[in-house]
Amino acid sequence: MVRMKYSGDLSRDASSLLNELEPTVRVAFNGLGRGPVTPQVVRFFRAFDEMTALSPGATSCQAGCTYCCHYHVMVSATEVFGVAEAIGKLPPATRAVIAARVHETAARTKSMGREVYIRTNVECAMLLDGKCSVYAARPIACRGHHSADVAVCKETHDNVHSNALAPKDYQREVTFRAFDNAQLGANYQAGVDATKYELHAALATAMSNPTAFKRWKAGKSAFPDVADKVTLAEMMQSG
Repeated sequence: MVRMKYSGDLSRDASSLLNELEPTVRVAFNGLGRGPVTPQVVRFFRAFDEMTALSPGATSCQAGCTYCCHYHVMVSATEVFGVAEAIGKLPPATRAVIAARVHETAARTKSMGREVYIRTNVECAMLLDGKCSVYAARPIACRGHHSADVAVCKETHDNVHSNALAPKDYQREVTFRAFDNAQLGANYQAGVDATKYELHAALATAMSNPTAFKRWKAGKSAFPDVADKVTLAEMMQSG
């Protein structure tokens, strides 16, 4: 069990936690790149959820609150394939609906560009009847996002030009940043694509082009045609 003292410096605390997480992440991602990704991402997400649950801070997040399900989301290729595998296990009728929504959303947002997308409410294709249809496989960006004041979430949803920032629970935010970096490091160590991609564009390709998974396993860009992406080198340069 990881134990650490928090300094109040978010970057420093996330870096310290990242170092302590190394054994946990190594075990979670054992076998990455060989076969389906679901076993690895499930172990990783379970570790993240368990550590997040240790935070004493309260949040306003609850079932049925979907303001954050309209955001522009960047995820790792590994997570994309995990979501694709989860969609593939849904009942046929639901699977067909989700697949159609994924492709429709990818097509709609392709010409937006990142800045416009960020300022536009785009409902996540996996959201059905107010619930996430792939909840167990939802990416770290979704699992880690939280707010201590739902009023701010509503404000930024209703006014896409609002610059209000939802208050965060410090311990949860440290955990999120550390785990997010940990998974990218694990991807790199496993020799698979460690780039982050916009969720819908990458998912549409993953669901329709089998070569994407082969490229990911070979350490190549899994989704070379997706323009909205950030490489690991770019992330490291930006800090």
